[in-house]
Amino acid sequence: MAQNVIDTLKQEHEMVLSQLSELSSKGTGNREQKYSTLKENLIPHMVGEEQAVYPRLMDPGMKEIILEAIEEHSAVKTLLSQLDRVSTSEEDVWVAKITVIMENVQHHISEEEKHIFPEMQQKMSSSDLSGIGNGYEEAKKSAMPMAAR
Repeated sequence: MAQNVIDTLKQEHEMVLSQLSELSSKGTGNREQKYSTLKENLIPHMVGEEQAVYPRLMDPGMKEIILEAIEEHSAVKTLLSQLDRVSTSEEDVWVAKITVIMENVQHHISEEEKHIFPEMQQKMSSSDLSGIGNGYEEAKKSAMPMAAR
């Protein structure tokens, strides 16, 4: 049986936060490769949530927080796009931008884990959550080429 989508999302949250924390430190070696790996994890995660998770939660009680979550993703994608144009040799600027991304992601994860996930657990069966997990994994795969840019 597929893994519960909430467990998958929480594991990915921990991984991305760890990657962001490392990238936000000055003196980080191999920054380009680590940043590329971050994007390969973060972009498909966001696309997967937008395509497979959030549409299942658009009932009147959740619509506002889901729309906000989508906007938070949009902000992070914009910040990543800006960071793509900054040389890692400009460490002060680079670290400042990645720190802002990390703060946005931390806020987003906090809202998901405190508000959205408990609501999902309350309203959905374990087979529903596993089914969403399958759709989530498929959506992530479709986003991989976008993340590799």
